[in-house]
Order: sequence, then structure tokens, then C-alpha cells
Amino acid sequence: MVDWLKMMVGNRRAEEVVDPNIETRPSTSSLKRALLTALRCVDPDSEKRPKMSQVVRMLESEEYPIPREV
Repeated sequence: MVDWLKMMVGNRRAEEVVDPNIETRPSTSSLKRALLTALRCVDPDSEKRPKMSQVVRMLESEEYPIPREV
């Protein structure tokens, strides 16, 4: 599933990962922010994964792309 999502995002097909049956589709920027945050959370290098407080800030941020926090 993670590899599929990476492929979809990498091929600029992020909109296609959203369930077509949901009533309200997310904005493009919200979708990108959520997907990039999710991909950061499953980074193979556990040291690069964000803490939950960072995840919350990333999801609430209007900034795109999401800066990596050190």
C-alpha cells in the first residue's frame, strides 16, 4: 500500500487515491499535505519519522511543501 501511494504521488496522480464515494473532496493542497505527512510517517528510517506533535503541526500548516523539521 505504501509503495502504491508513493508511486501515485510520484506520478502526480494523488487525486486518484481519494475514495470517489466521499461527499466532499479535499482541496488539492489539503490532499497533498495529508499524503506527504502520511508518507513521512512511514519513512523506513525511524529517525526521520515525525513525532505526533509535528504531525499535527504539519496537517494544520498552510505551508506547502511541508518543510522537514530537524
